Amino acid sequence: MPAPDHRVLKAWPNPRAASLAFDGRPAPGLKPGRGVSRGQLLAVSRGQRTGDLRAPFSGTVAALAPGRVDLVHEEGRSGVPPEPVDLSGLSSRELAPALKSLGVDLPAPPPPGGTVIVSALTPEPGLDAGPALWLDQRPALERGLALLRRLWPDREFLQILPPKFEPLKLEPPGGGVLFSRDVFPLSLPSLLRRKTLGLALPDAGGVVSPQSLWALGAAARSGLPPTLAPVTIQGFHYLAPPGLKLENVLADVNLLPLPGDSVVLGGLVTGRPTARLGRGLGASDLALWLVRRQNVRGEPGPCRRCGLCRLACPMGLPMDRAASAPPGEWFLRMGEIGGLLAGCAGCGACALACPAGLPLLLLARAAGASDPHGRDVPPRGSDPGGDSDGGSGPPGTGGGRAEDAGTDGRAAPRDPDNPDNPNVRRDFSPPGPAAGPS
Repeated sequence: MPAPDHRVLKAWPNPRAASLAFDGRPAPGLKPGRGVSRGQLLAVSRGQRTGDLRAPFSGTVAALAPGRVDLVHEEGRSGVPPEPVDLSGLSSRELAPALKSLGVDLPAPPPPGGTVIVSALTPEPGLDAGPALWLDQRPALERGLALLRRLWPDREFLQILPPKFEPLKLEPPGGGVLFSRDVFPLSLPSLLRRKTLGLALPDAGGVVSPQSLWALGAAARSGLPPTLAPVTIQGFHYLAPPGLKLENVLADVNLLPLPGDSVVLGGLVTGRPTARLGRGLGASDLALWLVRRQNVRGEPGPCRRCGLCRLACPMGLPMDRAASAPPGEWFLRMGEIGGLLAGCAGCGACALACPAGLPLLLLARAAGASDPHGRDVPPRGSDPGGDSDGGSGPPGTGGGRAEDAGTDGRAAPRDPDNPDNPNVRRDFSPPGPAAGPS
């Protein structure tokens, strides 16, 4: 099979069913058996920046439970179609609630008068749909950036791009451009903001991804709720309806989980294994991977007291002080040094560097480390309560286990860029034609 074309986003061809989680109240009149139209309101979100839940396609409500609604795709089925919203004449105060009602998640803002960073860098291995959007969907991103400037009129904007990338056009012109060769972990939003602006962790507010700009641009173009979201599936990039069931997605790309395999949501470093293949792919789940057992390391060994974890940490945190203790004393030692780890970026660089394969990121998260992507609300369209599979750490660092779908809880590969240790199989034909013009 040819390598994935990272410049092309394909349209997802087969939205059979969706399972959508929400943190709020269901829309009035919503109940099993009712038909719904594409974009119809399903639930009102509690969060100020979390978009209301909208139907990703037309179909029928199959089930409704607290915090979750299941849909079955049926062409021609209709309910209450959404009315277009004219965003052009709204003030900055009116824009935020209007976008929320359209189902758009609003990025975390910087402080008043601060700088907004628009980053086209790949935040971590396996999460490169952002650069693909930048190259393939520029008109949508430029519309989204124009809308964001109206939403935050008192902020400065700085675009951080890989070399040879073309900046987005701004009307009226303004803002700065910085070309950077930074890669993981320095390309993670919180670390990028700290390096560029000198602002302290763990707050990553004000760093905007191409995915966020794309959703804003889709709403700006039509005034209707965006019903697709960019997602990376096994290295290929798609525009897919949120909520697609993981088991259906894997089947549609001809991937069958076998005993010992891990199903991972997010990046190959800071992502989390999941055992619940009946759950939906959330709007904030940026990627889905099936990591084969033969690409997984064995059980972790004892700490070698080499200090590589401290050297690898971009914040210089003393993870070795906890890891060098016997396993039974790890959490006691974490309690002693927990205050020192308050600045943890959650990047997983310590665990990637550990030659013994210790679950260092899991330990850091247990000490109260922040989400590396700076989220402070439950992801819309995903499970607000998290997975029930114990997946409390990234696949590449021994921080979580996937115990369903025939898995044995082994960690995914620690070094996704090592050609001698391939992290995934791409022995399938990616479905779907290229996405239409933006």
